Amino acid sequence: MNRQQALQQIISFGEERDAAVSALAKFGWDPSFEVISVDSHALMIVLTKYMSGDIDADDLELWANFIECRDELECSDIEGYIYALADPEQMGGISLDNIEKMLTVLC
Repeated sequence: MNRQQALQQIISFGEERDAAVSALAKFGWDPSFEVISVDSHALMIVLTKYMSGDIDADDLELWANFIECRDELECSDIEGYIYALADPEQMGGISLDNIEKMLTVLC
């Protein structure tokens, strides 16, 4: 799995996410990385996984922190959502109601 494939697995909370995290740990710093955009569609996919119970609040918070801290990922279109998910106390916690409101605004 290359760097981009690993990042895509993590962005989409794919089935190979754990392997992707391990793969990323093996890559050193590469100043010529290609930027990958994380957009509202990717966010809606992950929020829907939370709503359906496929992932929990801790998973969602960790995902947002990962997205927020990676230089290879560009998320300026959804940075407010990412910030709120990465620091859930700012939005009153991660709950089904709060995530449903996010999804409503995104749609």
